[in-house]
Amino acid sequence: MQTLDRLLGKQSHLRLLRTLYGAETPLSGRDLQRRTGLSNRATMQALGALCAIGAVERWQEGTRYRHRLNTGHYWVAKVLAPAFEAERQFWQDLARTIRKHLRPRPMAAVLTGSLARQGEPVNARLDLVLLFQNGRTRLAACRGLPVLTAALACRYALPSSVTLVDLNSMDRQEYDALWRRVEREGLLLFGNLA
Repeated sequence: MQTLDRLLGKQSHLRLLRTLYGAETPLSGRDLQRRTGLSNRATMQALGALCAIGAVERWQEGTRYRHRLNTGHYWVAKVLAPAFEAERQFWQDLARTIRKHLRPRPMAAVLTGSLARQGEPVNARLDLVLLFQNGRTRLAACRGLPVLTAALACRYALPSSVTLVDLNSMDRQEYDALWRRVEREGLLLFGNLA
């Protein structure tokens, strides 16, 4: 369909639509520009195109124009809203996938790397740090790692890197860089690191 092509045909459109979907209140063009990181020109052009096909509603308030997602628009309601909701649930689904496919289950799981920092960069990878109670459970989990990595690749079509650590070894100097990375950018999927 041509409308769907025009909705999703440009990254700038998708950024604006995603931002408007997550917004609790209508946003001005300047607000959208700041939140998406797009240039003023790209923001205004994309908003014009999205308003023209009815996916975004625009009205004037004082000297500013306000924008919101048109949730009554067919393609917004049937395609975009479910897709954006699935994005919101991605982290919970990732946690469930880890718990389902790895035995014994880790005490905690942390996502690091580009996906944790930016949410969805190009060439994203699932960089996981899994914490276990002791060395025995960590070693047992090593045997199940191929099952987990296969499940992650099948479900999310992303390469993965998994680091397994346990409470007894996590204080070793060799893990200092890993824990600094976890502290700086880690996204706790489940469990507790304290």
